[in-house]
Amino acid sequence: MLRIVYRFLSLGMFLFILLLSQTKPCHANEISVELVWKLSQAGWVEIEVEQGDYQLIVDKTVLIFPKGSTLQVGWGGWAPVLRINHAEYQVFGGSVLKLREIDQGSLRVKSPDGKDVVYRGGLQLNWQNNHWRLINEVDSEDYLKGVVPIEMSNEWANGGIEGLKAQAVAARTYLVKHTENGKKVITDSPDIDQAYAGKIVEGEASAAIEATRNEILVDTQSGEPIEALYSSHSGGYTEDAKNVWGKVDINNVSHPDPYSQGVGGAADHWRFIISAPVLGSTFGLGPVRNIELDKFPSGRVKGVRMEDEFGHSQTVTGRAFVKTFYPFGQPIRTEAFLGTLFEAQAIEPNRDSFGKFGLNIFRESLGQPLYQQEQGPLLARILSTSLGLSADSQPFGVFIFEGRGWGHGVGMSQWGAFHMAQLGYDYKSILSFYYNNASVHE
Repeated sequence: MLRIVYRFLSLGMFLFILLLSQTKPCHANEISVELVWKLSQAGWVEIEVEQGDYQLIVDKTVLIFPKGSTLQVGWGGWAPVLRINHAEYQVFGGSVLKLREIDQGSLRVKSPDGKDVVYRGGLQLNWQNNHWRLINEVDSEDYLKGVVPIEMSNEWANGGIEGLKAQAVAARTYLVKHTENGKKVITDSPDIDQAYAGKIVEGEASAAIEATRNEILVDTQSGEPIEALYSSHSGGYTEDAKNVWGKVDINNVSHPDPYSQGVGGAADHWRFIISAPVLGSTFGLGPVRNIELDKFPSGRVKGVRMEDEFGHSQTVTGRAFVKTFYPFGQPIRTEAFLGTLFEAQAIEPNRDSFGKFGLNIFRESLGQPLYQQEQGPLLARILSTSLGLSADSQPFGVFIFEGRGWGHGVGMSQWGAFHMAQLGYDYKSILSFYYNNASVHE
């Protein structure tokens, strides 16, 4: 059995052993959130009790861990190590550590690369495949307080509180749907489930969560929770779920969305420019000379067919095409490829095409004009909106992609919901507009 020597450096801080049976039982609404967005594949982390009192469970030993206590975990060679309250590091021979609440509290988690996140509830640390897997055990309503502000914004409470309420109900419904039938673990990743950033983002949106406590969306016929999907901006037309995931969903069908038009800044209208050679090389072709778009009724692109100067062609799905150029981990701006609702325009490689129109594109898309001595701006020097300019001109054309919307477009448009709230609609009306055959149920 593991032996650990505990050294306590702060006067008045003490630990004493309790029986495992004395630990506090889980909350009725407690869920488990795997922290893969901020802390995936963690090698080293430091955890500090920011508020409340906790129990540190190491193997079968249960220890009081009051406010101000710290736990550091890492690995040395191939073995995991831990350190309690700045004492010496000890080799950890087990596989699971737990920090469990005695009363309501919060934990601050830091990593060597500068990540600093605060979570309500408890934390479980599993040593698996030479890294630590972190799972936040938290009350479901407290979880939502870390979801709604980052999926929308606390600032939207000013004039858009009903939109935040709609988001709270949708997020709660998604949680219930994805933790039913015995499944208890959800991730904090916006690419897998819902974005969850813990206590640090809590703010005005908490009022919307409290105002809709326990409310979810259910199918009006079956009474079961619906798949409450949502994305940032529909581009003016929501998408049918079957066109994105291949499965019919009567609660998420395509329809016009006038409330998402004219709002959302870059999400409402964006433009991406790329040279024919760079576009071709991205998909294993020579310089592209022609593009054909196959579209769904909503206007979103189902497939992209490209043909190069040598007669070779390549066809990819609209989603795969967008994913190739999507600005992962970068700020959203008008010069980014944000969704599948777009048109394509070719600018032919002739001298006349590099006139004033090209200069306007450069000024708007690159933030600066391009000049060549006594010849004016040259569109021929562009690589892509994201890659910038080349030193030399190329004799091929460029393609301009003009698009609307941000995200998959299925279900509720967050910008549309905010706009509806500004126009005076309540959250139930907003949800009714975006979700078919569904009603709010407590």
